Amino acid sequence: MARRAGKGPVVLSRIPQTVWNKSRLYQDNFMACSWSVFAIYAILCCGYCGAEEFSILEEAQVLAVQMKKLSSQELGVFTMQRIFNSFVYTEKTSNGETEVQQLAKKIREKFNRYLDVVNRNKQVVEASYTAHLTSPLTAIQDCCTIPPSMMDFDGNFNANVSKTICCDRLSPTVNSRAFNPGRDLNSVLADNLKSNPGIKWQYFSSEEGIFTVFPAHKFHCKGSYEHRSRPVYVSAVRPQSKHIVVLVDHGASVTDTQLQIARDSALVLLNSLDEHDKISILSVAEAVRSCSLDLCYRSYLSPATSETKRKMSTFVSNIKASDSPTQHAAGFQKAFQLLRNTTSLLKPSTTTDMVVIYLSSGITSRDSSEQEKRATLSVVKEENRHLNNSVMILTYALMNEGVTGLKELAFLRDLAEQNSVKYGVPERSPLPVVKGSMMVLNQLSNLETSVGRFYTNLPNRMIDLVRFSLPYTDPMGDGFIMTVSRPCYFGNLLLGVVGVDVNLAYILEDVTYYQDSLASYTFLIDNKGYTLMHPSLTRPYLMTEPPLHTDIIHYENIPGFPVVRQNILSLPLGSQVIAVPVNSSLSWHSNRLRDPWREAYNVSYAWKLVQDTSFILCIVYVQPEIPVKQLKNMNTAPSSKLLYHRLDLLGQPSSCLHFKQLATVESPTVMLAAGSFSSPYEHLSQPETKRMVEHYTAYLSDNTRLIANPGLKSSVRNEVMATSHVTDEWMSLMEMSSLNCYIVRRYIATPNGVLRIYPGSLMDKAFDPTRRQWYQHAVANPGLITFTGPYLDVGGAGYVVTISHTIHASSSQMASGYAVAVMGIDFTLRYFYKVLLDLLPVCNQDKGNKIRCFIMEDRGYLVAHPTLIDPKGHAPAEQQHITHKEPLVANDILNHPNFVKKNLCNSFSDRTVQRFYKFNTSIVGDLTNLVHGSHCSRYRLTRIPGTNAFAGIVNETCDSLAFCACSTVDRLCLNCHRMEQNECECPCECPLEVNECTGNLTYAENRNPSCEVHQEPLSMNLIEGSLQESLPQCINTRCSQRYTSSDCFGVLDCEWCMVDSDGKTTLDKPYCALQKECFGGIVGAKSPYMDSMGIMDDEVASLNMIKSAPVGPVAGGIMGCIMVLVLAVYAYRHQIHRRSHQHMSPLAAQEMSVRMSNLDNDRDERDEDSHEDRGIISNTRFIAAVIERHTHSPERRRRYWGRSGTESDHGYSTMSPQEDSENPPGNNDPLSAGVDVGNHDDDLDLDTPPQTAALLSHKFHPYRQPHHHPLHPHAHHLQAAVTVHSVDAEC
Repeated sequence: MARRAGKGPVVLSRIPQTVWNKSRLYQDNFMACSWSVFAIYAILCCGYCGAEEFSILEEAQVLAVQMKKLSSQELGVFTMQRIFNSFVYTEKTSNGETEVQQLAKKIREKFNRYLDVVNRNKQVVEASYTAHLTSPLTAIQDCCTIPPSMMDFDGNFNANVSKTICCDRLSPTVNSRAFNPGRDLNSVLADNLKSNPGIKWQYFSSEEGIFTVFPAHKFHCKGSYEHRSRPVYVSAVRPQSKHIVVLVDHGASVTDTQLQIARDSALVLLNSLDEHDKISILSVAEAVRSCSLDLCYRSYLSPATSETKRKMSTFVSNIKASDSPTQHAAGFQKAFQLLRNTTSLLKPSTTTDMVVIYLSSGITSRDSSEQEKRATLSVVKEENRHLNNSVMILTYALMNEGVTGLKELAFLRDLAEQNSVKYGVPERSPLPVVKGSMMVLNQLSNLETSVGRFYTNLPNRMIDLVRFSLPYTDPMGDGFIMTVSRPCYFGNLLLGVVGVDVNLAYILEDVTYYQDSLASYTFLIDNKGYTLMHPSLTRPYLMTEPPLHTDIIHYENIPGFPVVRQNILSLPLGSQVIAVPVNSSLSWHSNRLRDPWREAYNVSYAWKLVQDTSFILCIVYVQPEIPVKQLKNMNTAPSSKLLYHRLDLLGQPSSCLHFKQLATVESPTVMLAAGSFSSPYEHLSQPETKRMVEHYTAYLSDNTRLIANPGLKSSVRNEVMATSHVTDEWMSLMEMSSLNCYIVRRYIATPNGVLRIYPGSLMDKAFDPTRRQWYQHAVANPGLITFTGPYLDVGGAGYVVTISHTIHASSSQMASGYAVAVMGIDFTLRYFYKVLLDLLPVCNQDKGNKIRCFIMEDRGYLVAHPTLIDPKGHAPAEQQHITHKEPLVANDILNHPNFVKKNLCNSFSDRTVQRFYKFNTSIVGDLTNLVHGSHCSRYRLTRIPGTNAFAGIVNETCDSLAFCACSTVDRLCLNCHRMEQNECECPCECPLEVNECTGNLTYAENRNPSCEVHQEPLSMNLIEGSLQESLPQCINTRCSQRYTSSDCFGVLDCEWCMVDSDGKTTLDKPYCALQKECFGGIVGAKSPYMDSMGIMDDEVASLNMIKSAPVGPVAGGIMGCIMVLVLAVYAYRHQIHRRSHQHMSPLAAQEMSVRMSNLDNDRDERDEDSHEDRGIISNTRFIAAVIERHTHSPERRRRYWGRSGTESDHGYSTMSPQEDSENPPGNNDPLSAGVDVGNHDDDLDLDTPPQTAALLSHKFHPYRQPHHHPLHPHAHHLQAAVTVHSVDAEC
């Protein structure tokens, strides 16, 4: 309780005795004096606070009643739950054995279709060669000379293509009479494309140097195109595993030109290999160096994965010329040592080719030339003998500007032929050597042809087998593909390779969208354990970069899984059940539990090797012994009209604009996500037509069950019909609700991706409601009113907050695994602060300056806070964390270990370790200051019953110092090797450290669970400009007719204009205006939805301490001591952060080092404004370091490739530079250190990576467009990485 006399800040009571114990104050006179001065100082600064009763617990109950009212009366949760209680359900119990065989059969059938295509193309090529011998087929159709009129854009290829012809690109050296079957292939390839969805490119790579591709399109038109050095070609014609060591000579005798040739050659070699091969690159001069000091790189060859290639490419590019002579013998000694170590470790098959490739000038020292040559050949002879003379040596002579050294060439030729007898080295092995070859390289050499075709020296074992590649980026178009390839022969003559590139999204659609029930999920791996698809990865359709090449054991990081993994890789078919302790569970397991109150739960793994491939499918059931419930035999509600969301196709006469979306208020609309379809990829890749929409509508509203299924999953109709019962409730609310002016939209979504939304709105077809934050959070908090946001609404409504709630099969079964739907409602951001002001008068006592009320959800992100609505805050309101806005409170609550935990998870999609907070929603009572000495700021915090949110109040009686560690440059954690439970830091991320050589995570990170579903970017189809101008807005809130702040505050599309266009000056006569005219309350501020984002120059923001209010000598001295202490802490942590090899101690890991996580690494760059007129924005003072802005650096959108987080020096602050919004006019003044500048929009939850940053910054980065073609040919895509569904509703 609290006492209040007269006016002034509230004095919060129930403070622990550890803080207020008077005996401590009188232990000595000095302390007594100090506390007295502080008390006087507090009174001088803030005024005396009198007595009046106040209880945060009672106020939280008041808020709980309001939230329950919103959930029941405005969203209709109770009504809908009652309706779902009355439905009939079927119960199903399964461990996945039957399902995995059925699903594996579907995947096998897909691969078989592509096998058939490849074999058919192979037969045509080989038959054409027979005809070529009598009537030469040599006609060339150059891809780069095809007239544009012959090609049309196709979204499946994301390019302009001609589907009637194929075209050719030539290697540098092609004989004019070279065999080219392209014209014979035209009709065959066109038929293949028509009958096989998912096919992307079909091609024939001829051994003579012609690359024929279908459909015809322009690519690689600058110069020639050497396709025979591509990994797909090399692995098809030499499928045996290749163990290769590349030696790069950079000694004193090598010129800069020669060294550049050597570097380029090494990169060509590196890029010609795939993950089945192993490689090491060594630089040789006075010493031999590998690309890393890591034991694996120094001792063994590494698999040629994308991560290894990236690391080695960096190493090669950084090889510099040396002043010392080359130690040729030492280089070969090391190369053979690596080959021997790898051979003894892996015991490779007899068909493995071992090769040493030497890029050198071949020059030896004049004084001991012959001795060096003899020593080198002696090493080669002796070392190769231990490997049964199975190692081939290929030498490439680096010529210096056309000058040829005959002695050097002879030496390199002798090395390649291993001609040791010439140098007096006797033969000791009866086994013959495998002779290599020597080739001369100069500036005119085409390295891709000369070096890239090194494999022609290897024996051709005529292995005529189909090869399946792992996923890789399409070099000719966009997105990710897998290649099915096979060599073509005429007798023993290699003709080339036929290949089919298949869209990865199509191959993996059955795994990506598997939804038997909430209790199950699937993953797909290869026979080495490499993970192709897992539910925590981004859908391939929206993938912009390959996920980390790593083992499934890192995704399924639970006790007992290593044994399961071993069985999966060794047995072609099987199942296994393991028991998992609840405290070791994965987040996507806990969200599937039907009985979450057990100490352990069972997980069933059922797997099958997909026949004729190297891939293994696994279905996972959580608690397989407990049945799951599914809807049965539903009928549409009699009064409900089914309206599909494609209003643009249906020509809805009542269409209007809901902000920026085509919409209607006549009825809710139904949107079917890709997961609702039997073939999700086909739905995503092909445009919907009016006829298709009419077929959907007829089938989904058919209670007779007579209309044929248009390609939807069997359970979808029941879900559509079940959700139809909410229509009447929403339509009546539209007419009667007093809160319509604050509500953006209402919606309900089901596990199969059925979305019903009101007002009815046109959606982007790639939208998947089950992967949105509001859906995932509701499922993680079953039965609770769940807050999500604030975030920028992609539909144009500004910043919104979502309340969502699960619907269950029965009111008595409220666990996550029984959820059959999730309902949601979007409110304007300011509405919830309005609720605080209306229901808790104390929150408006001093306009939020010293007494601040807030609502925080269970990850620590603020839903309502004074600074979120302050126009002078200049900050995007989304993803503001308690550590940003209330660092003193954050520091204190971390001392309540039962209330808050720091967590970690590994995000493989963006290669980061995410740190995040999780607050205990089962807390009873309230929390208050725990740390002795936090006298300047008192807080009370308690949970809002029935929700995942907390209500808090802060009473700041004087300026105080608080420190939460946050990088001011990016989202990198300031110390990635140190984690303290009671140490305040903002949600952040570290690079996911991987040993590329082994493919394993470091020991510390291997203990982390993997993160949940990766948040996907959203796009919205903007309607054509002419239509946009002619359609009225669905909602008119009459902003110009609202004359008071209370009448305007929080209303849809309205802003209370308080600040002039300079972002500082307060208006004499504030007024209500449309959001686009006064975004954020600032006249003329740019809306985040505008295309024209200002680009500002690089600047250095010097963060200076803000001058505090005058204080007495003692108080000032104490505050000075505190500042010195904080600076000392900064220096200490800064030093620790720079020690890149320091790791967490075992003791720290046991007690205080609790692992943490958060997601998102989309980068945007913002200007930093001076906020001299702070208004209500300043919460607490903090100390910050000088930061440097790298405004145009591509690293702003950072992806981590196994790089340590300690490579750069980051500033410290309680905010990030990204927190400045672009709303106010550009202002180049430096940031003031005491001003909390707003949003850390990169701080995302573990299931919410990229957020709204792309729309909000002055430094606007174009986001990569999705792979589908726009629905409106002349409309542009507005794309924002936001957490909302692409929809809009009414007020």
